[in-house]
Amino acid sequence: MRVNHLICSLIPILFLSYSAVSQTISPLIGLAERIDSGLSQKIIFSIDSLSPTETDWYLITQRGDKPCIEANSYLSAATGLNHYLKYVAGTHVSWNNPTAELPGVLPAVTDTIRCETPLHHRYYLNYCTHSYSMAFWDWQRWQQEIDFMALHGLNMPLVTTGTEAVWRNTLRRLDYPEDKIDAFIAGPGYQAWWLMNNLEGWGGPNTDEYYHRNIDLATHILSQMRQWGMQPVLPGYSGMMPHDAYTTLGIDVTDQGKWLGYTRPAFLQPVSEDFNHIAEIYYTEQERLFGKAPFYSMDPFHEGGSVEGINLEASGKAIYDAMKHHSPDATWIIQAWQENPRQKLLASIPSDSLIILDLQSENASIMPKRHNSLQHRSWLFCMLHNFGGNIGLYGKMQALIDNYHAMADTIPGMTGIGLTMEGIDTNPAVYELICEMPWRNITDKTDWITDYAKARYGTANNSATEAWRILASSVYDCPADSIQQGTCESLFCARPSDHPHTASTWANSKRYYDYGDVRRAAKLMLNAADSLSDNPNFRYDLVDIIRQTVADRGRETIDSLYLAYQSKDSAASIGLLTDL
Repeated sequence: MRVNHLICSLIPILFLSYSAVSQTISPLIGLAERIDSGLSQKIIFSIDSLSPTETDWYLITQRGDKPCIEANSYLSAATGLNHYLKYVAGTHVSWNNPTAELPGVLPAVTDTIRCETPLHHRYYLNYCTHSYSMAFWDWQRWQQEIDFMALHGLNMPLVTTGTEAVWRNTLRRLDYPEDKIDAFIAGPGYQAWWLMNNLEGWGGPNTDEYYHRNIDLATHILSQMRQWGMQPVLPGYSGMMPHDAYTTLGIDVTDQGKWLGYTRPAFLQPVSEDFNHIAEIYYTEQERLFGKAPFYSMDPFHEGGSVEGINLEASGKAIYDAMKHHSPDATWIIQAWQENPRQKLLASIPSDSLIILDLQSENASIMPKRHNSLQHRSWLFCMLHNFGGNIGLYGKMQALIDNYHAMADTIPGMTGIGLTMEGIDTNPAVYELICEMPWRNITDKTDWITDYAKARYGTANNSATEAWRILASSVYDCPADSIQQGTCESLFCARPSDHPHTASTWANSKRYYDYGDVRRAAKLMLNAADSLSDNPNFRYDLVDIIRQTVADRGRETIDSLYLAYQSKDSAASIGLLTDL
């Protein structure tokens, strides 16, 4: 039997009655009302939370004139609501369109729909997402994102908001000077790399108002996540200290050098007598503000951190022991990225207390090569997809599907999926696909994209459907063996030069699709505009596809423009720019 053998079928079954139904469904009511005022009165939710089950599941039926969604949890019911809205009601709630206008009587469910998954871990967010996309969000925008998580069944969100306050309180208790605290804690746009131990202080200092605001914001975020039954992942303590901890505090630390020119925080060896003391302060301050967590994220030596002179096995055990001392039921979450996780670091960690995020399973997975050396740990199939928060059409739809099934079948220990993008609000189709994969047996991108186009716009429009089929076989079908980091960047975003090739210094993209395919898709979308222009999802996609067409045209033109520039042919240069 396949590890990820999932069921989503239309089956004629008798009405199922559950005697143990939760009395309160307030998270679902609030979600429904935020989608469309009055929606909670048009639909029935039934939560069977008291019947043990090895799977998460939802069942969509019709009771009288109302759809009914039964599920094993609030979160599964929200996922069922999303399925109903997309595939029965023709309403796609997404990043770009978080609300809907639904009829007084909702479309009837004509065939019973049941979906289930044994994959209980469905992780969400990257440290980078918090800085690249979320750094300046208010509560309203966060609530919208938590709604997105609930609708997509995501139950392990990484929450870094407020961690700067935990660190400030910790350092204050160590009598670290206030001005140095300001110089150590990064500003909101750079906290991702600070929390991953790559830099200090950049983008700061932060104001008192900022700290108080984020404590309040994080309290609201975690409270609503916990109401849903989500299990937040909080940053744990793994030995990070200011680089001058020895000269200022007399704490013996190991210098970590530089990262891309930035001073890295130092590493407090967990075998140091100070480690347990500081870890206890950190966890105590974190719990005082935000409570305990079922999962803690810790990634020492991220992206080139030095391990010279460090006993990795002893370090791993000390990091683990400090977490367990504070929260005995907690699990360590660690990213698989570049050299991490080190085999020796995990050597003494019990298998049932650690989960590895295979951060880029769709593109550069480490699990096929390193799973044996990592002692067959539990791991999550993650899709990184977006690097740097860059805007542009990109995806590996068929490779994503194929890798998911192949790795689930051949590599033991896959307990879920993860969305680990660096930036959000782009390429909604790709994220819809991976979120559905645990619940439905998806094997072919063309079949799925046909259903998606209809769900996205609420009707089967031939031109729009054909446009999406073309995109799924071109710009969204990056070859399986490609390891490029996200979209082919728009050269209109490049720094001025006589012959630009990339917009970022680390880009490694190559042309893998016919630019003419995206132009054809854009023309088909324009053909559909008379019928679909009132749909906000269509308007978003139309702009996005035309924007990509313009970006592709820029890439096509740049080489010819460079040749004209070299030959000092001003007429040809003007002509090329005019055509562009």
